[in-house]
Amino acid sequence: MLLLGLLAALAAAGANAGAALLEASAARRASRAATVVLHPMYLTGLALDIGGWVLTVLALRYMPIVAVQAIVAGQVAITVVASHWVFDTPLRRIDLAAAAANAVGLALIVASASVEDALLTPSTGAVVALLVTFGVLLVVSVPVAFRSRRAMLVSFLAGLAFGGTAVAVRMVDLEGSLGEMARMAATDPVVWALLGFAALGLALYTVALGRGSVGPVVAVLAVTETLAPGFVGLIALGDGVRPGGIPWFVAGLVLALGGVVVLARSPAQASLSGDDGVAPPPLKRL
Repeated sequence: MLLLGLLAALAAAGANAGAALLEASAARRASRAATVVLHPMYLTGLALDIGGWVLTVLALRYMPIVAVQAIVAGQVAITVVASHWVFDTPLRRIDLAAAAANAVGLALIVASASVEDALLTPSTGAVVALLVTFGVLLVVSVPVAFRSRRAMLVSFLAGLAFGGTAVAVRMVDLEGSLGEMARMAATDPVVWALLGFAALGLALYTVALGRGSVGPVVAVLAVTETLAPGFVGLIALGDGVRPGGIPWFVAGLVLALGGVVVLARSPAQASLSGDDGVAPPPLKRL
């Protein structure tokens, strides 16, 4: 099932990158900001975002959290390279090197990571710990979001929240028919924690983008939402590293996340997000 998880994670990264390009296209074509959300390209991008999230959930059921999060964060590499062909955004040599480093790093992570065949049934203590973590993060992050002008701090908290969704996905224990799973989900505190983490992460990420440059915000978010839940998975949720694979795993993590950090600060990323102060160019190819 590791292969299924890998394919789902790669597809999620592709879907999220495609969503970013389509939503950027809609923003460039719309005559008014209010009409962006009604543009067919934006709606298609939103559908891809939802599909990417579903694929990420699927991947998290069969792969180590740190591997899935690192692969999905690789969407930054796809977006930066693809935006050069779609929007003619700048692409530096260091961007190409970072994209290559990201690809090599992901290959090393996948090759060295391992996961138990059976998902662990969460204990009562684990569920309580998840709920307490959400409560503490909520109490800490809301005042910071309202008062702090430090976008990187808000982005860090958003990364922790999104990381919480990854941990919650691994802890959800639903079985039976679709109707039975729906009834169980409605009363499962882990599911409610998952939704709470997701809503909090989205709100904090939106605030961070409004207060800082997109590149650093994305970089902090990507690193945090990969490492924080990844360590939890390694310590408590059955994730692991193959015998003798720790050096390769660490090297892969450094290369993958290092590549994402460089690419997140690329002029192409800023241009795609309209963060460079330059009027967006027309579509080059689409």
